[in-house]
Amino acid sequence: MTIALPLKACIKAIVLLGLICGAFLWQPLAPSCISAEELAFDRKFSREELLLLNLGHGQGSAGFFLLEALRQSKETTHNLQRAMSQMRQVEATYAKSKGKPDDKYLQTAELKLTQARQRSEELSENISDGFRDMKRSVKETLLRNP
Repeated sequence: MTIALPLKACIKAIVLLGLICGAFLWQPLAPSCISAEELAFDRKFSREELLLLNLGHGQGSAGFFLLEALRQSKETTHNLQRAMSQMRQVEATYAKSKGKPDDKYLQTAELKLTQARQRSEELSENISDGFRDMKRSVKETLLRNP
């Protein structure tokens, strides 16, 4: 009984094996190629530095609350969009039933919802930027002040 393997599968296996072997050969050289950032994080941290480092990690941290706020903000934006869509459909159906398909009965409410959705999108962007800035600032602070 012979097993037939496609040529493509054999080539992929050989390339994968070569990459794995290359990774093992490269590994002993890796410690000499450590960047300044990695060297800075190879040391013991004081209590205050650990507090700063953990600011963006773990449940109950500032980072956790920012990511939770970002999730809720995106959910709010999505819900506002769904409400606007539903409102437009109902308004169109109502206007059509009254024989005035071009009338806008809920125009002021739609305007308010549009503004709320835009603010929600801006809030999402600001939260995301704030989270990235916090992480970057913590990293820069710990690297700058060893």
